[in-house]
Amino acid sequence: MNSTREWVVERWHAGVPALHHRPVPVDGRRRISILEFDEPTLVLGSRGRDPQMCETTTRRQSGGGMVWLDPRESTWVDVTLPRNDPLWSDDLSRSFHWLGETIAAAFIDLGLNAGTHRANLVGTGSWCFDGIGPGEVILSDRKLVGIAQRRTRRSARFQCVWYRHFQRPQGPTQVNSKGIGWADAGLDCSMTEVRNLVLSKLLAT
Repeated sequence: MNSTREWVVERWHAGVPALHHRPVPVDGRRRISILEFDEPTLVLGSRGRDPQMCETTTRRQSGGGMVWLDPRESTWVDVTLPRNDPLWSDDLSRSFHWLGETIAAAFIDLGLNAGTHRANLVGTGSWCFDGIGPGEVILSDRKLVGIAQRRTRRSARFQCVWYRHFQRPQGPTQVNSKGIGWADAGLDCSMTEVRNLVLSKLLAT
């Protein structure tokens, strides 16, 4: 869907706990937030148990499993929509689809055969990338981009994370994980190049 609405693009640099506790905007504008941080951090879902495996741990207000954020390997972008936006969907599962398709288009342009998951949640586990939810970006049945959502009465914040090399705190991806990084799939470019192409696709919606 095309829209004439303009995006607000902002850049934040802070600790992961502070970035996760930013208030959700209520100004009625679309927003893309580029989130940068210096310290690796374990992020728990809103109801997840704390495994106490890292010194720096925080909790997000969206659902899902644990996410490992490492500034050397992770890219984190939030996308916020007001409730009256043409891209808004009251169907919680379908509300992810436009965003996943837009991000997948960027990876396709970079040469990966990316797509989006169109069915219900597949896989279970304590980690976000152990499962694949509706609208998330996939590559050969592996999860390339994780997307979580927090809704308020006025807006929705979609939290998007992808990796150069997919990792967990204890090291490389485990055998049973569905996660994959774009460099693991053979893509040779910088994190900035990938992020900027994703941003350009979002700005064109």
